[in-house]
Amino acid sequence: MTSYYLSQAYDAPSAFIWSVLTDFPRWPEWFPRMTEMRVEGNGGAPGRGAALLAVGAFPDEWTRWHIATWNEPALLICEYVDSNVPVSHGIQTAYLQFELFDDPDGCTLEVEIGAEGGGIVGDFFVGMTFGSGARRMLPQLVDAFSDHVVRRARAP
Repeated sequence: MTSYYLSQAYDAPSAFIWSVLTDFPRWPEWFPRMTEMRVEGNGGAPGRGAALLAVGAFPDEWTRWHIATWNEPALLICEYVDSNVPVSHGIQTAYLQFELFDDPDGCTLEVEIGAEGGGIVGDFFVGMTFGSGARRMLPQLVDAFSDHVVRRARAP
């Protein structure tokens, strides 16, 4: 499995960062190349077992995720289910993990993304396409999320 992670410290309690992180309809405000995020199942409430449908830059592009782990306010793991985006066809399994750790000055968020292809060819494909994209996207993702946290903290 190919995985990448990045961490960011915040001068805010983990409960606040969790509330911003799990406000899924607002993910397009900070998540690259996403125009809409919908919670499906669980009566539309986020939590373990709910599905997330992310709509891409074009309305006909989508990726579906499943919330596999929901340990409020510390750990959120979303597992890849399916997508119609062409680059995703070599991916057999993937996950997006957000983990919060309290510290004396606030908290630290670790963001990890990982994927695995099907067989040797699939693993090569994932390493070449997913790996290079993840290495570029992860810092952008964390920076955009941090900017979003600041805007949310300043909002009335």
